[in-house]
Amino acid sequence: MPKAPSNSASPTTGPHPNVLKRNQVRIIFQSDAKRPCSTCVRSHAHALAHAPAGAPMPSGPDCTFDEIPETHPSIADAPKNKYERLENRILEALLRQKENAPDINSDSIFSLRTNGNSTSPSHNMSNGGHRSYTESRDPSNSPKTLLSPGIAITAEANSSSQTWDVMWTNWPPNLPAPELLRHLVEVFFLFHPHSTRLFHPSTFMASLTLPPTHPKFPVAPILHAICAVGSLYTGMVTSPPLPNLAEVEPDEIFHERHRSKEERPDSFAEQQIKLAKTGAKRLELLGQDLLEATQAYVICCWFYISHLKPLFTTAAEALRLSVPLGLNMCPPFNSIAVSPRPASLLPPARTVIEDEMRRNVFWLAYANERQHGCANGWAHSLDDQDISQLLPLRGDQYVQGKLVTPHDRQWAHIKDLLLVHPEGQVDSFNLYIKSTILLSRVKTFNMRFRAKHFNGDETITSRNPLPRPTGSSEVDARMSVGFIELDNTISSFLGTFPAHLRSPIMNNTVDNHLYTACLIVHVSNIILHDPHADVRQSGCISALKILTAARAILDLIYAVWSTNFDITLLDPFCSFCWLHGGRVLIRFLQAAMEANSQDQVSTLRAELEFILTALTKVGQRYAMAYRSAKVLEDLMAETGVHSVTGIMSV
Repeated sequence: MPKAPSNSASPTTGPHPNVLKRNQVRIIFQSDAKRPCSTCVRSHAHALAHAPAGAPMPSGPDCTFDEIPETHPSIADAPKNKYERLENRILEALLRQKENAPDINSDSIFSLRTNGNSTSPSHNMSNGGHRSYTESRDPSNSPKTLLSPGIAITAEANSSSQTWDVMWTNWPPNLPAPELLRHLVEVFFLFHPHSTRLFHPSTFMASLTLPPTHPKFPVAPILHAICAVGSLYTGMVTSPPLPNLAEVEPDEIFHERHRSKEERPDSFAEQQIKLAKTGAKRLELLGQDLLEATQAYVICCWFYISHLKPLFTTAAEALRLSVPLGLNMCPPFNSIAVSPRPASLLPPARTVIEDEMRRNVFWLAYANERQHGCANGWAHSLDDQDISQLLPLRGDQYVQGKLVTPHDRQWAHIKDLLLVHPEGQVDSFNLYIKSTILLSRVKTFNMRFRAKHFNGDETITSRNPLPRPTGSSEVDARMSVGFIELDNTISSFLGTFPAHLRSPIMNNTVDNHLYTACLIVHVSNIILHDPHADVRQSGCISALKILTAARAILDLIYAVWSTNFDITLLDPFCSFCWLHGGRVLIRFLQAAMEANSQDQVSTLRAELEFILTALTKVGQRYAMAYRSAKVLEDLMAETGVHSVTGIMSV
């Protein structure tokens, strides 16, 4: 038997003095230097004598006297020490992220930090080229590799320097691995024009480093939705293929009936968007994280817009859900009625950033529903008269969390909203929302005109109607007070923009929100006058208005095409606006061909070819633009013009 260590043994190498050895009590026994010792032999014999019948017993004594157990300092650590070490690792990761993270511009201007190269996201790809659709779906052509060399190197360096040291054992099973998730979130914030308004980027990225069980960790439906939309901008995951328009009509609404016939598994993006929609619906039914559910619905709309999925019900759901959350109104403009229900199901916002983010969520839900409902005759999901909300805060103020009192801001329900822009409180996103409100007013006028005229509404009744085409019994709306007010607002709107926001393209930099806002104004003009335009009548004012608007849209396409900006990164709604301008030019082309006006025919054909080329290019990324190109190409073919640059020629 080894000699027992002396009492002077180091506490780090010997047993703790207060730890009792097995089979011993605090009474000190003298060892007889045997193995097993006499004490252990007696203990074993006593146990055998008193054991119940059938109980398993060891065959011999297990002597542990004088054994020196191995010490494991990590096991002896208190839980508090473990938590402190884990928190330190998280803090170190956050500090590295802050030092290495790329600048996320709060505005929608695409000016990315590079290593001395061009600030365009697609510096090495000219807009004048033409690529096939199969090439655009190749992973090597994702925005990550379409960046200039400096940007690509920076992105790669950030990816390696921001590797997560912590791997959570309780990571949600349906989310991609942390590294891939982070990459998808980063490209989402970097490339989607509205991402930095729907969330506060730095706050969101910090919350992503928390444990999945932490209450501030982003809810799963939001992350699933971001993964689905982020797949548009990277080749690391799969996206749905472009639709086969040879088998599916371009105007088809219910694409799922054709999807069920396809013999292919869901892509990564399709899997994630289904999880997002199901998860958001679950939160809504449970009454949990309702604001986050609304954000998830908004992102789902962005995915559906891009991939030609039915979005009417999802856009309506996001906008309607914002009503019980009190996002469509702001005190003091709540209802005067006494109700057992609160004005908002949400608790009061804790910070300025949280309050402004809620407001942005509402306006983005509003923009989705209004923009993608302007082409149909279906009623809006929320009346403009039920919106008494402040307009969004300026982008830099939102990022900084600056408090701006309502006295210094604009309400959405004031009369001069669209023609007055307070100095210091307007930016491109603010004008983007205003242009969407203008679009909403135009559609509302067209939808309600007949009903209001029937009821004798003074704002609708025509006093001095213009002459109508022979045989028409329709009431002319152009001399009604409501029409004249809208027409004047559209004509004056762009001219009221502040001087620094008059042009969406400055120094080869494209302001995505301002560019889309300018397009929406011209589309509003077309939608207002199109029902009254007779393109075969030389003196028709409405025909002149829609032609002027269509060529203004064409000028905006020329302008963005002349830059190094990757036009596939524009707001997907831009392709709808381009198509709307092309439809007008088709009408005038038909009239010019009937009149045998060769000069006009050649000019209009060249203009249509250019719009088709632009739509075809954007269609390499967005199925919506791909479908718009097919629609325009079919319209041209119906007039006898066969394109050499459209999708059927690829």
